[in-house]
Amino acid sequence: MMRVILKKMSLIVLGITCLNFPVFSQAENDETTNPTITCLGTSGLVETHSAQTLGSGRLSFSLLQTWYKQDASGLNAPNVNAQILTSIGAMSFGVNSYVDIFASGVIFTTRDYDAKPTSGIGTILAGIEGALPFPSTSPFHLAAQGIVIGGTSGNQLDSNRADGYNYFETRTGYDFMGKLLQSFIFGKESQGVMLHFNEGAVFSTESNKSSFLTFAAGLQVNPISLLSIGLEFNSRSTWSDNNTIASDPMWLTPSIHFRTPYYMNVVLGADFSVSQARDDITISTAPALAKYRVFAGLDFTFDLLAEKRKAEKEKAMKEAREKQDLISSKAKIMAESDSLARRMKADSLNLVNKMKADSLAAAQRQESEKHRADSLTAKLRQDSLALADAKKRLLEEMSKRSDAEKQLLSTGMLILDAVYFESGKTEISINSKPYLNIIGKMLTKYPKLMIEIGGHTDNIGGAEANRRLSSARAESVRQYLFQVAPELATRLTAVGYGLEMPKADNRTAGGRKINRRVEMKVVNKEVLKEYNP
Repeated sequence: MMRVILKKMSLIVLGITCLNFPVFSQAENDETTNPTITCLGTSGLVETHSAQTLGSGRLSFSLLQTWYKQDASGLNAPNVNAQILTSIGAMSFGVNSYVDIFASGVIFTTRDYDAKPTSGIGTILAGIEGALPFPSTSPFHLAAQGIVIGGTSGNQLDSNRADGYNYFETRTGYDFMGKLLQSFIFGKESQGVMLHFNEGAVFSTESNKSSFLTFAAGLQVNPISLLSIGLEFNSRSTWSDNNTIASDPMWLTPSIHFRTPYYMNVVLGADFSVSQARDDITISTAPALAKYRVFAGLDFTFDLLAEKRKAEKEKAMKEAREKQDLISSKAKIMAESDSLARRMKADSLNLVNKMKADSLAAAQRQESEKHRADSLTAKLRQDSLALADAKKRLLEEMSKRSDAEKQLLSTGMLILDAVYFESGKTEISINSKPYLNIIGKMLTKYPKLMIEIGGHTDNIGGAEANRRLSSARAESVRQYLFQVAPELATRLTAVGYGLEMPKADNRTAGGRKINRRVEMKVVNKEVLKEYNP
């Protein structure tokens, strides 16, 4: 059975790799490559957690399938040849840049297992990870985890001390775990080397369970952005019996992670026991762990704030460019003004020297010319500063424009989508008036615009009746805008187009709804350039 499962998973991984080969080639230098994920959904290797959090708004899901076969009998352990299969599902979420929360659940099943039950729900776990606010470029990161282990399993598969790969996966009692995490980063997430260290302590609520220490160390090598190779060392040691450390659970975990920039990762690996066999009959003569365990898993990570961060970055870059353009323009104007002032001053001095040789009258005319030149220079400076200031004010005003203003000034068109009429009537509904109050006040800010208010209908009814209805509705909007801003009286016209200019298919209810509209159109579109420099 297990061979069939592993064979199918190998074919799935091979298929995913083949399907995504062009994508892999594209992503060699992609800095947004998904991080490797632990079996608890946090950043790290399979069982060794990273001190780097997922990041604000990042959501991860992981599914890990494990299998091993009991190769030696021992106290409170599965019988020889029992096959143990567990499925771990986990989720983690980046609350902010420094805090992750995570949870997981386990389902186990067995084959050739003598005890009962042979399958069921395993441990439910929840925890939180907090990292110190080191800069993202720092080569060192430090974090801590607090975990509650909910022992909801009906069968602790291996209950001698903390033996068994799946000790925490099938707990029947409750435990509390605290961990300290350190990570050393050499290079980048896409290509580089990482070292992770985890030290933890576990305290059980069961009186017959001793507290014990856990340790994990992981080496993660990212030769390319789409591949990570991991090697981990894990151990559990009972707090009170340090003389049995060599025979306590210790294992090595090599793994390989296939990463993509498109949400999904695949991991394959195995656990290999490095524990010595026990010789104390009161504990167990069998090793603490089976010789090996194999596993395969899938990780999915989603950046829920990616679009927001991208938009903020683009906005900041745009504002920086506009600011730089303004500074450059101002510097150019100032340079031209200074150059002109220097030329005029030189001409004035030449004229003074010439006129001194002629007469006092010539000298007076020269002084007058100098005074005029200085006045012109000052005026040029003032005009340059005024031009730069006016452009700055216009840019500030543009940044504060509403969506309606932006649409009208950029396209010359604005659909009054919040203006409603009763079916077949021309009176504006009371719910539309606040919206029209805003539109009227908006139009007063742009006194050069000549606006046509156009009424449109669907194709229900006769063409002439629809034209009259649309014309009356357009006129109602025009009259109401006069009440809001009387100064618009000479700038607004109303036209009814009826069913002549549909925007959607009148054969559908949705299309007819779109066609029943009132629009504003700028008649003198050449003026729009003055409001969009």
